[in-house]
Amino acid sequence: MKKAPSPDAASARSQKATEQGDEAIRMADDALESNELQKIVAAYLNGRGKRRELKAAKEAVLQALQAHGATLAKWQRASGDFKSAVELDSTQADARHNADVVDRQIARLVDRLRQLQKCCAACAGKCDKLNSKLKQLKGRIPASQMPPGAGEDEDEDDLATQGPPPGQKEAPSREGKEQEARLSPEQAGWLLEGFKLDNERRLPMGQPAPAQPKDRSRKTW
Repeated sequence: MKKAPSPDAASARSQKATEQGDEAIRMADDALESNELQKIVAAYLNGRGKRRELKAAKEAVLQALQAHGATLAKWQRASGDFKSAVELDSTQADARHNADVVDRQIARLVDRLRQLQKCCAACAGKCDKLNSKLKQLKGRIPASQMPPGAGEDEDEDDLATQGPPPGQKEAPSREGKEQEARLSPEQAGWLLEGFKLDNERRLPMGQPAPAQPKDRSRKTW
């Protein structure tokens, strides 16, 4: 986790990007209402820049989700291993203590992952609204006054968030597995759904806790 993207930094960048997106949308609304070409062009150029930052912020959040989601899966397995040891030998006080510690860390990590998921959804939603405003602004700009790159900026921005070009792969992870694509917002949601925790998960091992995967509930012998 020390080498993984900071969830706090990703959340802060997401919040700043959404605030800038709000500002760009307000600027676009003012320009559309005034119908002044100079304001429309300025709002369009400003909106394009803020849209790029929104997409970059969403990508940073997704990278943090991916890295910390992998940690969550490992901690989940570790918790099950400690609990299996206690099931085999109820006198294993260290294993019981370790399971409790891991469960508490899992609960904190899930809270952070849920916050990242909200940030990702906020960036995506704000980007969609800004896209709509940019289309309206672009429709008011005469072809002779169209800023450079306006014809393909949407496509380029979309491609920039889809990962490496066709035929290229991202660098292998520490486990040696290549990642074919980045997590989508939907996949981030599925990740957290797979690790849903209730308030009981925060209790010590002596208190009720959510059931582990089926293979963890069986004896290892």
